[in-house]
Amino acid sequence: MSSIPAHREMAISLEEYSQRRRRIVELAKDRGLAGLLVWSRGGPAVDWYGDVLYLAGHHSPIGQIPDHRAWSGRAHSALILPVDGEATLVVDLPDYSPEHVSVVDVRSTVHVPTTAAQVLREKGLDRQRIGLAGRETLLHNAYGLMVKELDHELELEPVDDLVQTLRMVKSPAELELIRHATSVGVGWMNTMMEAAIAGNTEGDFVGEGLRYFASHGGALYDVAVASGPNSNHFQHVGVPPSWDSTRPLERGDLVHVDAWGPVNGYYTDFVRSTVVGHKATSAQREVLEGSVSIIEHIIDGIRPGVIVGDLYERGSEWLVANGFGEHVSQESGTYFGELWPAFGYGLGLGLESPWIAKDEATVLKEHMVLAVEALVGKPDVGAAGFEQDVIVTSGGVEVLTADCPSRWWD
Repeated sequence: MSSIPAHREMAISLEEYSQRRRRIVELAKDRGLAGLLVWSRGGPAVDWYGDVLYLAGHHSPIGQIPDHRAWSGRAHSALILPVDGEATLVVDLPDYSPEHVSVVDVRSTVHVPTTAAQVLREKGLDRQRIGLAGRETLLHNAYGLMVKELDHELELEPVDDLVQTLRMVKSPAELELIRHATSVGVGWMNTMMEAAIAGNTEGDFVGEGLRYFASHGGALYDVAVASGPNSNHFQHVGVPPSWDSTRPLERGDLVHVDAWGPVNGYYTDFVRSTVVGHKATSAQREVLEGSVSIIEHIIDGIRPGVIVGDLYERGSEWLVANGFGEHVSQESGTYFGELWPAFGYGLGLGLESPWIAKDEATVLKEHMVLAVEALVGKPDVGAAGFEQDVIVTSGGVEVLTADCPSRWWD
């Protein structure tokens, strides 16, 4: 068990939020935009909150619910940034945390789209070309309500790449938060792996882990588990949850666990595998060792200046050279490559750029954070997974998840 304090007070400074907004406004100005509309979703789903939280320090705790005549856009927030003028943050509840929000002009409303449209008109942005960040969270109905309020369409240019580019390279304060999140994640994973014993179900050991994670400030995104005859899958197949709470584990079962979620807004996300009873057959050992070796091979190629797509090729070539087949196929005895044609992604306020995928042109820079993962297997054996979280350093990497053992078998 870890000795991490249950609640460690850590935060980004208000000045750092202000600096981020100044940087994104300059980038918008360079594109000839009059301003930016940044849209995010909060709530207990703990995804898609990143852009507004990154630029303003706000996350709505309200869950997304269908619109009603008495409210609209619940769980969503909007940050309006003119290139010349002050920022305005539109939030969906009055009892937000003002001490954590770095924007002076905050508008609380139960009709987020309508109020956002009013702010755009107030700032003279509604008839100008503006950038939209967070377009995958701006619902069709929300945009329709904005158009209804303004009585005309908006000229919105997608600029998600601008915010994503800023978010990729972490500040010293962010790195500290991520180190803390992954240290909590290590305790979380250790707790689960120690409880993956014969007679327990996947639900039993996931439950043990969730108790640990919640008590150390974690918010669950998911725990994807597959074991025994189902280990070739990424997770328990069917309706939620992503683990099986009915089948008891049996001695000799392969088990792989992928656990992810934020602590203080920043993510921990990694994978470990085991054999129930820790006694692996030679065939199982080949799969288990393969899952570790491919990730170590990819990580050996990480350093500033490397093209991210080359890391994908490094992993793909390793699979073929070591007898596990093509990545995006079922030759390796797992559905994972077809489900997820990548070997990881950036880690921060969610799963984010850059994506370790084919032809990804992003060049690695110091202080990027990556989660590097794979699930490998053999058709008649099953599958095992492994994942490490790393910071890109001047000379290679700092492995954040090194304190969680790589091998949970004898």
